[in-house]
Amino acid sequence: MSEPKEREKENPLKIGVATLDELEEKIKAFRNMNQTALKKRYILSRETLTDPGQGVLIQKSTEIDISKAKLLRRHYPGDHLLKTFQPDEGIVIVSDMSRMEGISLSMDIVTQIMNLGGGAYEGFIDRVDSFADFLNLLKKALFPKLIVVGYLPPDRIEMEKLNFARARKVDHYIRSLEITHSTQKPQPYFPKLKQVHIDRQDPKSWGRFILEIIREYTKPYFVEEF
Repeated sequence: MSEPKEREKENPLKIGVATLDELEEKIKAFRNMNQTALKKRYILSRETLTDPGQGVLIQKSTEIDISKAKLLRRHYPGDHLLKTFQPDEGIVIVSDMSRMEGISLSMDIVTQIMNLGGGAYEGFIDRVDSFADFLNLLKKALFPKLIVVGYLPPDRIEMEKLNFARARKVDHYIRSLEITHSTQKPQPYFPKLKQVHIDRQDPKSWGRFILEIIREYTKPYFVEEF
C-alpha cells in the first residue's frame, strides 16, 4: 500500500494534516466564517517549511494565511501533505450516562468512535451527559468540529433542545449527527439533524455510522457553507 493511502487508513479523520489544496480552501472558508463566528478558526503549521533555494518559508507554529499559502504554492505541489493544527478539531458525544438506560448506548458510541483511529483519537473525543455541560465547555475551551447525539432522558428533552440552540449560537458551524437505536432510542430528539439508525439485528449498522462520522467530519467547509 502506498504511503498516502496508509496514512489515510491510520488517520481517516485527517486530524493534524492537510494537503496544500485542502489548506487553501480551509483558509478561504475560515476567512468568511470568522466574520460572524464567535469562535475563530485558523491554521498553524506544525513544522518548519523550507525550500533549498529560499531557505525558511514558514516557521513552525506560524499561522498560515492566504499569502503564506500562495507562497507555499510556488514551492510545493497541491497534493503535498502538510502537518497542521487548527482549533476546531474533535468530536463531542452528548449522551447521558448518569441513568442506567443511557449507559449501554453511550458506551457503544464511545467505543465505536474510539476504535476509529485505533486509539489515536482519544485526546480529540469528549463525552458529556447533557447539552448544558456541552454549552459550559464550549464557552470555555472546547472547540469540536462534530457533535454526536446519543441518549438523553425523556424528561429533559425540552431543556436539551434549548441548550442545543444556545450552543449553535456560540458556534453555528459545528456539524451534528444523531443516533437512533432499535431498542434503546427508537425516535430521534432532533429530527432535522442527519440521522443514523442502529439496528441490533443488523451488525453492519455500526459500520454505516462510522462511515457517516468520517463523511461529516472530513467534508470541506466551503462545500457545506458557501
